[in-house]
Amino acid sequence: MIRLIIASLVVLAGCSAGTTGGENLTATLVSPTDIMLAWHPTDPGAAGQIVEYASEEKGPYTILGFFPPTQSSYKHPDLIPQMPFYYRIRPYYGVATAPVEVDLPPGEPDESTPDDGEWARPKTIPGNTAPLALVGQPDSAPAGLTPTVVNPNGIKFTWTDRASDEEGFFLEVKASGAPDFTVAAVLDRDVNSVGMTTMPEEKKAQYRVRAYKYGQATNIAHQTTGGSAR
Repeated sequence: MIRLIIASLVVLAGCSAGTTGGENLTATLVSPTDIMLAWHPTDPGAAGQIVEYASEEKGPYTILGFFPPTQSSYKHPDLIPQMPFYYRIRPYYGVATAPVEVDLPPGEPDESTPDDGEWARPKTIPGNTAPLALVGQPDSAPAGLTPTVVNPNGIKFTWTDRASDEEGFFLEVKASGAPDFTVAAVLDRDVNSVGMTTMPEEKKAQYRVRAYKYGQATNIAHQTTGGSAR
């Protein structure tokens, strides 16, 4: 299951200029309410790729998921009948920090203690920006990723932004025993502080931050579901 915190409007905007793309995405109705997407990977050398959908061709687009750069299909299931769906795939680029491990204390937050959530809001901390390189180059990776435990389910992260042209940042998590990292939050450019409320399986987990930039999107594929309107 994909857990995703959208803390940015950037990912819902139009396509970025960049490498790759092409007319290769298809959307096939495999049942009245299931759509199968198939594509040639937009760039196997990318850090990953996202699948997005919208109810209108010009958007706004919503992220369905983040996938490895070599994945070439995805099934969008259990959709609303008699609805139009538009899809696109975009590669993304960027170098992540080395992972940091956090072992949270047992228990739950003390509900009697006031918490306005200010610690979790994405921020730009002055002085934590030292742009060195374009996204994708080794020196563009964020530096000094530091986790601070706020409560038994909450962690605040800070880092130094070293990319000069990022579109934003991904906060990625790998729970103990999980096979790989997943994107937990999508953040605006220049952000270098954010908090996260963890899932139960993330009491012990690794985290990393990636400055990212999108490549060119595929063509937009359209399909309308069948079935009976609800």
